[in-house]
Amino acid sequence: MSNIRVRQIRFNRQAGMVSILVTMILMIVISLIVLGFAQVSRRNQRQTLDRQLSTQAFYAAETGVNDVRDILGDALSAGTTVYAKSTCGLPSGAAGAQYARLSSDAQISSDGSVKYTCVMVDPAPKTLVFGDVGTTSIVVPAISGSGNPLTTLKLVWHTKDDTTTPTNNCPNTTNNVFSTVSNWQCGYGVLRVDMVPTNGTFNASDLQNRTMTSFMVPQRPGSPGAVSSVGFSTGGANNRPGVACTNANCTMTITGLSSNQYYLRISSTYKNAANLQISATDASGAVGLSGAQAVIDSTGRAQDVLRRIQVHVPLTPSSQNQLSDYAIQSTDSICKRFVVMGGLFNSVVSGVSSTNPLCQP
Repeated sequence: MSNIRVRQIRFNRQAGMVSILVTMILMIVISLIVLGFAQVSRRNQRQTLDRQLSTQAFYAAETGVNDVRDILGDALSAGTTVYAKSTCGLPSGAAGAQYARLSSDAQISSDGSVKYTCVMVDPAPKTLVFGDVGTTSIVVPAISGSGNPLTTLKLVWHTKDDTTTPTNNCPNTTNNVFSTVSNWQCGYGVLRVDMVPTNGTFNASDLQNRTMTSFMVPQRPGSPGAVSSVGFSTGGANNRPGVACTNANCTMTITGLSSNQYYLRISSTYKNAANLQISATDASGAVGLSGAQAVIDSTGRAQDVLRRIQVHVPLTPSSQNQLSDYAIQSTDSICKRFVVMGGLFNSVVSGVSSTNPLCQP
């Protein structure tokens, strides 16, 4: 009987150990679950805070861009030089004086936790970027930032159509491409480029004789005669080249340049061009283009979160791109005192005299 009693005691003691082990395991599991939920909660809280700080940092960077835009606008209005700012700190001399007020404007929040920490300005970027080009033309100065003659000018533009195959319905020839908008099925429009050197002295006749006008017709890949470059020509030799476009973009390089500054008037017929990019080279390679755009590189900070943005801003007066696309533009009626028809030009219309003028007051 004593042996049976001992076995029962040992069994009871082992049963108690099992309960303790089960309880400990459950406590560990519950603790891990609680810690996991706490970690998820902290992560979600941090993500929410990071999104909020990221937005604040972005707005701080935008504030830096807007402050620089004001400085550039004042310089353009006063007709003074727009200087480069290649470091986060203030440069020396006249450039430092131009950007001096950035130091006092940088802090946005009262405690300094939100501000823009670095703003750099490049007034002669190597690539000019234009978001949208349509039938109303834009005027672009392409002036060598190095002062050396340009050798090539490269234009790259993209489609605005929501398709991955914009070249499917593009023509394979440049013949008979001028039609109505409804008949144009290509994803790219016809890019018109008027380009003229503007350095030196010349009169209206020289300006007319120096201008290259080219209608760049997008063509399907593999089309005969499609090219990716044309020479600068004022004689009409390259007035309607076929551009070897791909589904990614259209690219045309104008070669044979010999001046250090050109002005371009660019428009797109049938369909707008998106994200037009212009770059140039001189004898040494890629060169910055001054007078058209400045690139503002701004970094904003909100506590420990940073946001950096780059913005292309125009350096030309707003009125310059509003120059008329036509020889005559009027908000009122225009009096026509000549007639043109069938090879005949006559400045006097039959039945019109000094006592019976064509245009009545």
